[in-house]
Amino acid sequence: MNKLFKLLVTLGFVSGLLAAGSYAGALMTVGKLVGSSPPLAGKASSFSFAGVERAGNRPLVWVVDYNTSRLPGVRRATLYVSATGDLIATIPPDLDSRLMAWERSREP
Repeated sequence: MNKLFKLLVTLGFVSGLLAAGSYAGALMTVGKLVGSSPPLAGKASSFSFAGVERAGNRPLVWVVDYNTSRLPGVRRATLYVSATGDLIATIPPDLDSRLMAWERSREP
């Protein structure tokens, strides 16, 4: 019984480390896209175990929502990142080009 308890505790600890690593990878991917001082605010992250239709019904997807935006023509932005940290999709689909245009407009 003692061995079973140790095994469960070890599995829980390893699972927690994997989840934390996956979350950190997703945030790094999002950070690379939006930059250090993004025009997006109100970030909310969630993990979808079921498929997300916009992400091709892939299971295990991090969904990062930004509720407010200073980008022209964008009220909300959503990014879908796989559990391994790969960017799957964005809403709007041209979010990366809009962010690059925003950065260019801020340069002196």
